[in-house]
Amino acid sequence: MELLGGTYKSADGPFSGTNPFVDLHLDFPVRYGKYEMGHTPFFAALDLINAESMEEKTALYQFHSMRLDALNQLYTRADTVRNLIRLYSEKHFELFLRDTGRFLGQTFSSLEPQDINACLYLLVSTVFEPLILRDSVSKIIDGYSGLVYTLAQQHPKSFGAFLDFLLDTNFLKNLQLDCLELYPNVLEAELPLRPALFLDLVKDYRKGVVAARISTDDFPHYKDLYKDLSEVLSRQLVIVAGINNLLIRGDFNAFADPATKGLKKPRSLNAYADRPFGEKPFHLDDCWFNVDKDVVDNHLRNAIAHFKTEYNDVTQVVTYYPSKEGVGQDHAETIYFLDFMRKILESFREVHYLHHLIKVLFFYTYLIHRT
Repeated sequence: MELLGGTYKSADGPFSGTNPFVDLHLDFPVRYGKYEMGHTPFFAALDLINAESMEEKTALYQFHSMRLDALNQLYTRADTVRNLIRLYSEKHFELFLRDTGRFLGQTFSSLEPQDINACLYLLVSTVFEPLILRDSVSKIIDGYSGLVYTLAQQHPKSFGAFLDFLLDTNFLKNLQLDCLELYPNVLEAELPLRPALFLDLVKDYRKGVVAARISTDDFPHYKDLYKDLSEVLSRQLVIVAGINNLLIRGDFNAFADPATKGLKKPRSLNAYADRPFGEKPFHLDDCWFNVDKDVVDNHLRNAIAHFKTEYNDVTQVVTYYPSKEGVGQDHAETIYFLDFMRKILESFREVHYLHHLIKVLFFYTYLIHRT
């Protein structure tokens, strides 16, 4: 019997290893190679969890299983989430509050801007909780509130000027809308993100260390998601830089001379916004926000943006050419698809964390700055 170009054959006994062995599972990184009877993807995944006891491993796996169950409930409603975000973005606030209330099982009625935004951020926090680290988000939001209070107390005029700059240029609002556009696309990528999500449980994970792959692969589709996440994160760093300048020098436009040779100090925050993504972290001296250096991969982003990538769907290796080399393209870099999806997950988390900073700035504006 033929099936998709293959042929069914009756089994004469256990898998002998004569043919290539591929162990498939949607929720875990999977292995290609030598067959070991009984060593299922589940047990292979447990082996990867770096814990001192089986009880700890079991607890970590149960935590991961809860996240997967939540994704199972949510991924089928990606279109609903997209429609809710569209209602907010197009300022259909009454419909947004009504439909979001139905989706979350709550009642929202106040059309005050701070209450509409509270509803919005409750929505994205609830839907995307399986993909983020809840404890990290709670600590970060508390830190943002304290940070804004400190700026308002120590640099009231400069901080007010900074907010006016973000508001009058529509930078803050446009950036919020750009963040929101990403959420439905991330939710639709939940299938290949599942094995990347599992790597949260692998202590000291580094790319290329886990010799495993993803059972579903579609790099050409998800490379645009990575590019869009990087673009939004690059713009979010403008807010990070402005706050950093305020904290250290009392002026959101005042940058320090960069310690890295070959870089020139931005003349203003507006000039900083035009700097390449990979350069921006080097202008954040003693920064209050710890930018994940592995997320700021300008080589990969530029290669994807300029269509200088190749993908082998058998080995799941992405080859990319980050340098301007004319016709030759001799200097290639590589990354496994699993590690690429991990970059997407980590990039989304950074964007989500900084999206909550936008929330805090809007709340301060609504309640204090422009009352």
